Amino acid sequence: MKMKNLFAISAFAASLCFAEEAASAAETAEVAQPDVVETCFAALDAVAKDIPANAIAAKYTLAAANAAVANLETAFKEDPESEETQALAAKCDIYVKIATAQAETQKYRNHTASNWEKRAATARSIEAIQEQISQARSGKVNDLEAEKAKMKDQEARLQAEMQQNQEKFQAEAAAKEAALKAASEREANLQKQQADLQKQQADLQKQLEAEKKALAEERAKAEARQAEAMNKLNELQSKLIQVTKDARGIILSMSDILFDVNKASLKADLKTSLAKVAGILSVYQQFNVSIEGNTDNTGSEEHNMKLSQQRADNVMKFLVDQGIDASRLTAKGLGMSMPIADNKTKEGRQKNRRVDLVIQDKALQQNAEPAAEAAEPAAAPEAK
Repeated sequence: MKMKNLFAISAFAASLCFAEEAASAAETAEVAQPDVVETCFAALDAVAKDIPANAIAAKYTLAAANAAVANLETAFKEDPESEETQALAAKCDIYVKIATAQAETQKYRNHTASNWEKRAATARSIEAIQEQISQARSGKVNDLEAEKAKMKDQEARLQAEMQQNQEKFQAEAAAKEAALKAASEREANLQKQQADLQKQQADLQKQLEAEKKALAEERAKAEARQAEAMNKLNELQSKLIQVTKDARGIILSMSDILFDVNKASLKADLKTSLAKVAGILSVYQQFNVSIEGNTDNTGSEEHNMKLSQQRADNVMKFLVDQGIDASRLTAKGLGMSMPIADNKTKEGRQKNRRVDLVIQDKALQQNAEPAAEAAEPAAAPEAK
């Protein structure tokens, strides 16, 4: 019954609005306005945008209005001023008014339903609160006792855990204290060892300094002895014997003229000079002598190596015969491997054919450079 009254009221309101709008349209006919079809479409679109989702009646009304618009558009094309066009335009306006009223009605219903739902929710909340208050007032002693017993159990369990944790903490603290004590003892031992090591290093340093000092003194004495011997050996300086000095020591270089040609036997002049050298060596017992035989590149390598070794051996034998300890002497044939001049000239070859006595103090010998290094053999023509 209420729905019928609402529809009647909506229809009456729509008719009144339509009458007012018709009068107004007559007054403004001369002003350029949208035609009835455009007006109908615009009005329907405006209503459709404001319809609630659950306004079913308003949606049916709009559907019927959209169907009527097609007839209005056809009639308007045939005769915009015809009675049919005017009637269909009025019908469209009525549809708009009815759909608008239906949409507003549904909005009101939705608002009312929402209020009723809020009220029902509030009532339910009140009932729940009242139920909770009732339960709180009535209470259950048994539940309280059970909760109390549960709390006591929890307290006992917590106390047991605290006791256990305290014992564990005390054990860990004792273990850490023992570890710290052991670490302190190890650190003390390490410090003692470090102090002992530093003392040993200091003692070694002192010993090393003393040894260096003694070595320096010994070296100075050796250099002095070698200088004295050099002065005496300089007396042997001649065209046949050259006395020089280098890093290896004092060098007595004796020409092969002091030997028989292509032989290793010593001539008398060489024996005389070697006897003087032996006299000097007998005074300076700290001297060692390296006897080195050398040749030029004339002849085969094998022949020259053999000849240079024989000459060095013969010089060594002579010095031993003169009373020089053989442990102080070494003899080595170097053949053509250590030239001191160009073998392409006669003078150069003559200089290369020699026997060198390398004399050095034992104290200096450890720092001396090697007397000679073997060179790669080169092919040479046989001696003529």
